[in-house]
Amino acid sequence: MNQVNTQISKLTSNPIGSIAGAYAGYYVAKNLVKSQQMWMTIAISVVGAIVGAGVQSKMGAKKGMPSATTITAPAK
Repeated sequence: MNQVNTQISKLTSNPIGSIAGAYAGYYVAKNLVKSQQMWMTIAISVVGAIVGAGVQSKMGAKKGMPSATTITAPAK
């Protein structure tokens, strides 16, 4: 259950990557796989959204970049 919560957190905190990944997954499902079943298109789009959010979270996790916790943390 912890892994599911981690993935949901990544999806909600990286909306641009999620949307871009879902669109890329939809494009792959329709043009490369040429799926006719709606469930396959949705499944590939969801996987694309998860991958897109993961990629965006890795891009933003560079050392020294500010995050919400470092901005709102009280100064010591």
